[in-house]
Formats: sequence, structure tokens, C-alpha cells
Amino acid sequence: MNTELDEYEILMLRIVRWLFIRLPLLILVVNGINHLNKGKTGRGVAELVISAVLIAIDIFVIGRKIRKTKKQLKDPEYREMLANLSPEELAKREAFVYIKCCIGCVIVCVGLFIVMPIAIHAKGLTVCLAGGAFLTALAVFGLVWEIKAYQHPEEVVRRRNRKKPVNARRETLYKDYELGYEPAMEQYCKQTGKSETELTDADDKLIWEYAYAGISYLLAWIAEHNFYQAQESDWPLLGELIGKIKTREIPPTDYISENDGTLYEGNIKESAIGFVKEYMNNSDYVDGHEVAKPGDIIGAYYPELEAFVKEHLNAEMYGFPFRWEDYDIFKTNIDKAYKKYKAKMRKMKQEAEEN
Repeated sequence: MNTELDEYEILMLRIVRWLFIRLPLLILVVNGINHLNKGKTGRGVAELVISAVLIAIDIFVIGRKIRKTKKQLKDPEYREMLANLSPEELAKREAFVYIKCCIGCVIVCVGLFIVMPIAIHAKGLTVCLAGGAFLTALAVFGLVWEIKAYQHPEEVVRRRNRKKPVNARRETLYKDYELGYEPAMEQYCKQTGKSETELTDADDKLIWEYAYAGISYLLAWIAEHNFYQAQESDWPLLGELIGKIKTREIPPTDYISENDGTLYEGNIKESAIGFVKEYMNNSDYVDGHEVAKPGDIIGAYYPELEAFVKEHLNAEMYGFPFRWEDYDIFKTNIDKAYKKYKAKMRKMKQEAEEN
């Protein structure tokens, strides 16, 4: 879904918030109070004023940006827009995020390591200024580099394509980003009659199964047909989990849960990855429902799953757990889609040879 940058931006904002805002804020407040108690009014007041500025930045700048980004990630239209970005647009967007991070680093470095030490007459002022100048220079260098990348995104894409090995595919095929938990919790509470405050750890585990059940039907099919492949960078446990899915010792939701709500393209064999991507992407999210794209040939996974859930399980999306008996009924849809995909590929190959 290309939402990794938003998650990265939130992470960076939280790091900046704690290391460069809240930690210095605590130190300044303590020092300010101590200086006031010792009669050093000017220095104490200066430290408390700076503390007030940091509080304002924490709440009204960083906090607001984090809330806005998290809200965007829950917007289906925003997520669809990200999914349709070209490599050049994605590179440009990535550079813009890093530009903002670099600007923030410049401001923080100048403020904390240059301006503030001078204002409070800190001990070891020379060391602070030297360190601040060095960190500021690094941030400025990064800023210049990212501005260049923003202006020429096609060069970034070209460099990445040259460096990428043929078989290296760490692109995300599915990523939950914990967005499935909230609708799953709503469905679970509706079914059980519990409120959010009454939920136990056992309930929480079941809610995550609801959240991951949708993709798990396809993952079960992938494992069952030996289309899964391990990568060198994979956690060894993941391969063991796939083995247990094949023998139906565990549900596929366990794999998604252990892999941080993620399924990577590189874990799907070349013989199936084209089908899986097309089958998953043959739909749009419209008015709260998955709708098949006009003219799709092989079928559309999510609309078919939503119809199955409504008809056979009498439930809504995110409102059901994975069960093998349900999978055995639904997998015929995937088998039919795969058969159509293979036929389409053979026809396209034949037409290419004839031309």
C-alpha cells in the first residue's frame, strides 16, 4: 500500500518528540525550578520560557502532525491513492518526507546545541557549539541530498533498479498497519455484547484473528499449493509456521501475526506471484465495500471473499475468524481464478508468438 513512509514519519516524529523535546523539557523544568529557588531568577525564568515553547511545539506541532498522519492512514481514498503511485511519484514523496525530517533536525540541532546553551550559559559551551555545528552540518548535507532527489526522482528510481538483484523482492504484498484491529473490534463487540473496556487478553487475541482472517484464505491456498518460498532474511520460525499451515495444525492468521501483519511478494514463488497480485488488486474500495474492477477476467479476491462471508458466514468483513471448513468451501473461488489466469497467460503467449 506504500504507507511505509507515513509509518516512518510517525516513528521519526516520536523519536524527535522524546529525545529532543520531552527529555530536554524535563531537564529544563528541573533546572529552572532549582535556579529560581537559588535566587538565579533570570536564568530560571529563561529556562521555564524555553520549556513553555517546547510544550507548545510538542502539542501543537508534532502531536498534531502525528494525529493527522494516523487519521490519513485510516482513510480508504488516501490508501488507494498511495497504492496507485508510480515509482517516480513514490521516490518524490519519499524525498519530501526526508526533507521534512532534515529540516526538523536542523532546527532541533541549532536550538538545543547552539541557541539554548548560549541562552542558559551552559558549562562546556565550546563542546556544545562544536557538537551542534557538526550535527547541523550533517542535517544540512542530508537536506541538500534529498532536495536533489525530490527534483530528480527518475534518477533515484534508475539507481535503485541498477542495485536491485533480480530475485530480491521485499515489496509488501499485504500489510495491515494495525488498521484492521478497530473494525474487527467493533464487529467482535457487536457479536459478543462486550464493550471495549470489558475486553480481556483472550478477546484481544480473537480480535486480531478477525483482523487477519481476510488475507489468511489466500495465504492458506498459497501454502497448500507449495507456492510459498522462504527468503534468506526471513525469521526461521516463519518457515516452520508455513509447514504447520500445510498440515492444518495452525491457522494462517498465526503466520500473519508473527510476521507483524505482513506478507511479502518475495515469499511467493515466481510461478504464482503474478496471479496473486492481479487477483488481489482486481478491486476498488468503494463506500465501505470491495467492488470488482470493470473488465477483470480472472476474478477479484476481496469482493469474492466479502460475498462469501455475507452469504455463508452471515457476517461482515473483519467480523469472522478463520476456520478450515470455511476455507475448504471458499478455495474453489481461488482455484477457478488461478485456472482463468493460466488460460489468459497461455493465450497472451500464443498471440505474442503469432505476431
